[in-house]
Amino acid sequence: MKEIYQMAKDHTDMMDVTDKFLCLTNILRSLLQTISISALELSKSETSTDDIDISGLVDRFKKPTDGMPVDIIDKLTPHLRSQFDKSMFPGWYEKDKISGKSLSTLLQEWVTFRNKKPGHGVLDKASMQEWAGRTDHLIDTCLQAFSSVIPKNDNNNLYIDIPSGKLNINFPLVFRDEAIVISEVTQRQGNWKVQLQPLNYESSELKTVSLNEENIFNSFNESNNENYKIIEVECSGKEFIIEHNVPIRQTETFEGRQKEVQHLVEWLNDDDSRRCLIYGDGGYGKTTLVLEAMNRLLEGDLKITKDLPSLICFYTAKMTRWTENGLERFSTVQPIMDECIREIIKFYSPTLDRQWYTVSGISLIDKAVNFLAEKKITRNDLLLIIDNSETLSDSPQKNAELTEFLKQAGKKIGRLIITSRRQESVEVEHILIEGLNEDDSVKLLNRLAEIYNALPITQAGDSKLRATANKLMNKPLLLEALVVYISRSRISIDSAVENIFRKSNDDLLEFLYEDAWDRLNDVQKKLFYIIISLTSPLNSTAISRACQLVEIQHINFLDSLKETHFASTLDYGSHYELELVELAKRFFEKKLSELNEPQKRDIIDLSNNVDKYTHERIKIEKEYKEDRVSEAFRSEFSKVAKVAVDNNDFPKALEYYKLAIEDDPFNSALHDRFSWFLSNKINDLPQALEMALKALELNETNCDALVNIALIYYRQDDISSGDEYIDRAESLGRAKSFCCLRKSIARYHFTFKAMSVEDKQLILGDSDRFLKLAEKVFTADIPYAAKTKKSINTFKQLILKRRNSLRK
Repeated sequence: MKEIYQMAKDHTDMMDVTDKFLCLTNILRSLLQTISISALELSKSETSTDDIDISGLVDRFKKPTDGMPVDIIDKLTPHLRSQFDKSMFPGWYEKDKISGKSLSTLLQEWVTFRNKKPGHGVLDKASMQEWAGRTDHLIDTCLQAFSSVIPKNDNNNLYIDIPSGKLNINFPLVFRDEAIVISEVTQRQGNWKVQLQPLNYESSELKTVSLNEENIFNSFNESNNENYKIIEVECSGKEFIIEHNVPIRQTETFEGRQKEVQHLVEWLNDDDSRRCLIYGDGGYGKTTLVLEAMNRLLEGDLKITKDLPSLICFYTAKMTRWTENGLERFSTVQPIMDECIREIIKFYSPTLDRQWYTVSGISLIDKAVNFLAEKKITRNDLLLIIDNSETLSDSPQKNAELTEFLKQAGKKIGRLIITSRRQESVEVEHILIEGLNEDDSVKLLNRLAEIYNALPITQAGDSKLRATANKLMNKPLLLEALVVYISRSRISIDSAVENIFRKSNDDLLEFLYEDAWDRLNDVQKKLFYIIISLTSPLNSTAISRACQLVEIQHINFLDSLKETHFASTLDYGSHYELELVELAKRFFEKKLSELNEPQKRDIIDLSNNVDKYTHERIKIEKEYKEDRVSEAFRSEFSKVAKVAVDNNDFPKALEYYKLAIEDDPFNSALHDRFSWFLSNKINDLPQALEMALKALELNETNCDALVNIALIYYRQDDISSGDEYIDRAESLGRAKSFCCLRKSIARYHFTFKAMSVEDKQLILGDSDRFLKLAEKVFTADIPYAAKTKKSINTFKQLILKRRNSLRK
């Protein structure tokens, strides 16, 4: 890639000052991003990153600023010099003889200039003249200083040379023979994508490329698969802490609906109205609208003049609930409404006590009101969203039950947003969702046609598209169905409309199902047979396991699912939940019944395998639910501290953790989390140890505190004290495999301290012994089994490499 950057730089020699300045800025931005990605890959593969906190920087790198790569390089340079090569990145800290400044200082000056002039000031010609020359020099210096981590390209396979051979760089740093600039990295339904622009000054369109699961952003990701999040939102000049379980947007092609969104904003600003009903026929995008609006609210992009709710609970109404005994179906509305109330309480207590299941109806609502009052949550602080309420009642009796629940919940629990295909019999603010206007329909058709490569749509004029949209009632579901159908069948717009327009909603869906089914291969069909046969929840865990069994890539299945209308998806980014459309269920059941007996038995065996696997994962997660986190962050001060850590605002986090400790001095879990922050984020090990010991004093059975104390002692090179506390953690139930792994890792790191080679080899031998024991006693049913197994495999390689290094 050096040649790519050098050629791009040489190309600027004939440019005027403005073009040269802009072009060189693009080159340096791309180069620094490439160096950062490559250095992260090197650190992940060839070193142990346990002793450095890089996750926050990597997370912010998903939306990179010009200063982010500089921060990452600055963090990794001493680490790589310590664990990989003492001569890494020459000149990063060392001053050169000409300028008297280090490369890190020169790049920080460039970042300061970028923020001060192009970012927030006036960019004048003199500045461009000066910085064109300085940027040119910086590119030359970086190409030389970072030559060891600038990838080489061998038939589109990127790699860097390392002592043991070649290290592959599994990231699309080159797109169609051009270097790239990363615009954004996103995760949807557990799958990763990068938005990038090729390094081409003449024309550079935004492109989206899929990333593999082992990409660098996932490798350092402190992900959690919880639906519940705590965030800070700035709105109308105020800051709010909001807890929520709102899924991310359902679509990236949201068009129009300004009037409906504004209506919802006006309702949110109206203190007197308790309930808002968003209703309309199926396919018009009621849930899509609500999730779009709520995501905008959480991003601070809605003009809300009132205080924002401190808790937003999203609940999808279903007549089923998964229990340890399998799928349970309800015959009345009340159990589902009770589950809705319990969903709110789970924000504060992830594993509910038995008492929450011994009351129902109004008694449960009153119990929840008292519970929330203790948490200082009033009915004006809580926003409850109930999606698809029409699924709950199909008789006058159920209608009456539902009406009474909506009445009481809106009166006592919080404000309600309800989506339904009908008007509910309760006092609400009505927002009717009908077809898009013509202009928005045309925009949506064009955006979808570009995504699905539907040429007849892209080649049609606006008048043709308006007429087509009107025939389909400007309904988003039908517009998308049309584009997908045209893309698949390669027929004309008129022929496709003829097939679609003459069908009712159900007939249309069945027609689309048959069309999509005919295009599936045998493996994909087998996967759907398994899915329809499952009794476990249809979530990313179950679907991933099913994909594994039939040997199909998870991401390929999800991509094909998007082109059908088989299921609706609640997407939380790192994970997702699926709900099969009722008509799709009947369609698949019919197809399944047409199989012969041996084929059916095979499907049953595979679905039982998925159910067993999913059941085990749910059981493990339930037994190891992170009550300590909800227990730790129960005060307002602690919630602010947690959000500040998530935002990498460590001074603010430190301030509010101290306030939280003063406010809640006997909270063992809070002391443990504060200790973790001090140890892992700001590297204050003495203070971290003090807080962890206090956490243990407050609760002698706090296993997390014991592990935390052990890890702090290990980082202070006190191996024996670390072993003492990790053994105590094991005696209280922490997995032996995990404990042996931590002993191994501690000794591996200790071999980098100053001592004789012979002593280092002896300690490395102990590290290897503990690692082999960790592998021997490992079982897949322990908490965080996948992470433990991955760490074992990583350190097997690192110990081998360290042993070879010591022999040399």
